[in-house]
Amino acid sequence: MNRECEMYYIIFVITTVLSQLNSIYLYKKYQLTAGTSFRASVLYMIINGILSALMPLGVLLVTGQPLQATPYSLLFAAATVICSAMGLILTFRAYALGQIAIVNIMTTIGGIVIPCLWGVLFLGEELSVQSLVAILIMLGAVVFITPVHEEKFRKNLILLYLVIILFNCFVTMLSKQHQIEAVHATVDTYSYSVWVGVIRTVLFGILGIFFLLKGKGIREVPQVKKSSVFAVLSSTVSGICYIVTLFTAAVLPVVITSPLGTGIGILMSTTLPHFIYRENLTKRQLFGTVLSFVGIMLFLLDT
Repeated sequence: MNRECEMYYIIFVITTVLSQLNSIYLYKKYQLTAGTSFRASVLYMIINGILSALMPLGVLLVTGQPLQATPYSLLFAAATVICSAMGLILTFRAYALGQIAIVNIMTTIGGIVIPCLWGVLFLGEELSVQSLVAILIMLGAVVFITPVHEEKFRKNLILLYLVIILFNCFVTMLSKQHQIEAVHATVDTYSYSVWVGVIRTVLFGILGIFFLLKGKGIREVPQVKKSSVFAVLSSTVSGICYIVTLFTAAVLPVVITSPLGTGIGILMSTTLPHFIYRENLTKRQLFGTVLSFVGIMLFLLDT
């Protein structure tokens, strides 16, 4: 592996760690202050969309680069926003039905397996035996970390879980495909990020207006001012991470980045709450955490 590719992997790992810190601390703080209602999610996504558009737009203005637009990129940006929103909405629905543990397991497994299969079958990417073993180890880590015994599996919800997995995987695959597109005209990474933010703002802004017309505005979100501060901080970090992820997606194979990112997420989402919120880990979760770490190391040694 050349030094440039190695640097991209280092950047990817750092970005993944920052993204997890954001989710576990800043976004969690937002949820604690704003609540978990759909209106709270709409408020967060509006703020996230505005900042996601303004940050790359600022880079374009400072560097003197024009804001680009092509039908292909606008279509992919809209599809990315819609898939992300649908995945979020359906996940809330699954949580409401009391299937949190099962959803976490299936979406994690799907987030590893489906992008890898897509990369191998359609992008011509290769997966070594060592990387395959690392994937299997991390899949085992998910099973050990998630308390499956606390949730009853409902067979009639299998379709819902599969749809959630597909929407979440579509977000990864759409971003990857846009960055490596060689046939249709596409915009640069900063312009693409701007359009994703604009479309997200418009989409959730319409939902916000709908709530206002129904007399259920976002001002009804608990501690709206304080929660908005956390939303701004969280959205700033996630916006930066998303831009960096787009750059790395143009260089690194998805068969490596998807499982590696998931493995890091498993490790951090298990250990950080223990240090930040003093949540105790069971022996089963500790064993799963060790498995996740082993899987990540196997990936890093193979890259």
